[in-house]
Amino acid sequence: MKMKRLAASAAALALLANAVPAAAADDRSPVALWVNGSALTFADASPYEEAGAVLVPVRAAAERLGFRVSFDPGTYAVSLSSSNVDVSFRVGAASATVNGRETAFAPASAVVSNRVFVPLSFFETVLGFETAYRADVKAAEVQGGALDPKALVADILRLLIDGKYQQLSDEWFADEMKAAVPVEALASGWESAAPIAGAFLGVAAVQSAPLDAETLGVEAVAAFERMNFKVSLAINGERQRLVGLLLQPAAAEAEAPDAVVEEEVVVGAGTAYELGGTLTLPAAAEGPVPAVVLVQGSGPSDRNETAGAYTPFRDLAWGLAQQGIAVLRYDKRTYAYGDAFTPEEAAAITVAEESVDDAVAAAELLKRDERIDASQVYVIGHSQGGMLAPRIDAEGGDFAGLVLLAGSPRTLWELIYDQNMAFIEAMDDADPAKRANLDYVEAEYKKAQGVAAMSVEEAKNSTVFGFPAYYFKEMDAFDLPAYVDGLKKPVLVLQGEDDFQVYAEKDFAKYKEIFGERDDVTYKLYPGLNHFFVDYDGPGAGTLGEYNVPGAVSQHVIDDIAAWISKMK
Repeated sequence: MKMKRLAASAAALALLANAVPAAAADDRSPVALWVNGSALTFADASPYEEAGAVLVPVRAAAERLGFRVSFDPGTYAVSLSSSNVDVSFRVGAASATVNGRETAFAPASAVVSNRVFVPLSFFETVLGFETAYRADVKAAEVQGGALDPKALVADILRLLIDGKYQQLSDEWFADEMKAAVPVEALASGWESAAPIAGAFLGVAAVQSAPLDAETLGVEAVAAFERMNFKVSLAINGERQRLVGLLLQPAAAEAEAPDAVVEEEVVVGAGTAYELGGTLTLPAAAEGPVPAVVLVQGSGPSDRNETAGAYTPFRDLAWGLAQQGIAVLRYDKRTYAYGDAFTPEEAAAITVAEESVDDAVAAAELLKRDERIDASQVYVIGHSQGGMLAPRIDAEGGDFAGLVLLAGSPRTLWELIYDQNMAFIEAMDDADPAKRANLDYVEAEYKKAQGVAAMSVEEAKNSTVFGFPAYYFKEMDAFDLPAYVDGLKKPVLVLQGEDDFQVYAEKDFAKYKEIFGERDDVTYKLYPGLNHFFVDYDGPGAGTLGEYNVPGAVSQHVIDDIAAWISKMK
């Protein structure tokens, strides 16, 4: 009797597979599945993606979530039950009854290889669990509470805060993590940040999603008294141990003021490097308004020019738009596409591709917008963006005027040399690393002085201060002082007196030397403001640590820029 029943069930399932939606084998793309932080393995009938939807074997996933699952081959009905939820649906249907109420899901359930499959969305819309899917790594997740990401982050932070570094390592670190981050390094890293952070307040904005078929990523924001941290964890699903832990200062979330409106735009639309951007406009604008393009400093940077806990470009955009000036900010090319560059491409990139070309495209985008006064488009360049602003103007930006924030007419490698020397001078003379660092910096400085004489191939295969030498070679081929000297447009030069990256006594003074007493060039030096024009005097002042404490661009700076542009109309 038992054998007959099994045979009948098999026959019913075989017929059912022909009677309800099923995926063609050559159309299915396998997908890894995580449930509560653990990867499920399947000998057959693995989850798959088809036509933009992820289909999951319902029994395996539901049982891992604590449900009892049954299938009636006579009615093709599937039932899931737990202590407080009863769910039923018929195979081939796109709705389920949940505690007596009908709930739709899509696409419809199906049978593949004698297993009942439901869409990943079933677990969210029908069962109420959180789901996520990473299409780039073909990995799906269902989070049902066995692994609580928020509690996990809080537990790890509590061990850090309490100084229980050995316990954190023993309980949570995978072997490879222990080797990469010794307890001593863990302690040193946290104890340097703790005095700046202040008291721990709590964990918020927790998200989790598979990083690949073996690793779950968890991200959260940890709020402290004086700053926030972005916490990133990587958890091995099989071993349930950390294989990655990163704490980075996080800028505070904020909503745009009511006096401004923001819209998403694309800089360089139709090119190989389209960049996401934000156009901020005065909400009460009548007629075309003046506008500015914001150009970031060195390195990969998002549209807000986020640095630690700072978002200076967001501050400028909101502040200027409230005074009637539109602002365009956008993600830098090396931020948006840097991970896709091959080593050869990374070694060959120049400031032309990294900054100049995209800033010109941004200016053109503004000038085509009927809401913008095309004759009143300005550039605000910060740091390296300020250095490059005259070149951007000359190579197609064609701005009505330039605002140089903490810029310099000197070479980039001179600035890097000065920054390194300042760091070395602050070191203890008894520290043996001081001599080694000094020797390294002097050797790199000598190499930088010879970059111009290098061939292109030699420069692409050499580094100076950690940068491809070709980066400096291309930048130095365009004489920055000559660009500045030949600039015949209104210029506003602004500098923070407490800036330890660009120097008032060298760089601000150099602009004054080049421009002289021209009537159309305005200078202003701000006491107490740092490289990002933030006023800060607390733990870590005068070091990179001060950027980790939330702060905003001084309102005085925003007012001065707005007043200067208004006078240009």
